[in-house]
Amino acid sequence: MALHDHPYISDAFVLNKAEVIKAVEAYLLREGYQTGTSHETDGVDLMATNEYHTLLIAAQGNLSELTGYQEHDDFYMQFVSLLKSHEKNPAKTLVLAHPDTPSYREKVNTIKHALDDLGMVRFWVKEDGTIEWE
Repeated sequence: MALHDHPYISDAFVLNKAEVIKAVEAYLLREGYQTGTSHETDGVDLMATNEYHTLLIAAQGNLSELTGYQEHDDFYMQFVSLLKSHEKNPAKTLVLAHPDTPSYREKVNTIKHALDDLGMVRFWVKEDGTIEWE
């Protein structure tokens, strides 16, 4: 959905958090993962497992009534929450899932090397619902 006149969003398309989770879950189910929610793990919106991996996924959309500053702050809070879940589940793979927009790419690029060093996967949800891994 394009929201060119939205006061807080300048991206070409928007997805709310539920839409990001739905796209990621559909992708993972097609890839043979079993999915579910993780009520006991803070900061995790979706958990996915197959015979080789367990993914702890934190999702964030770009449709919100938050100001740009608050969204930026929320992004880092999401990151810290996911790191805290790693303390409790060190054998799991941590995943950040976001709409594939320039604003999220820019936010992630500011910590890209740290994410790579920590082995954190990024799922980029495209406007058509497809997923790109990074």
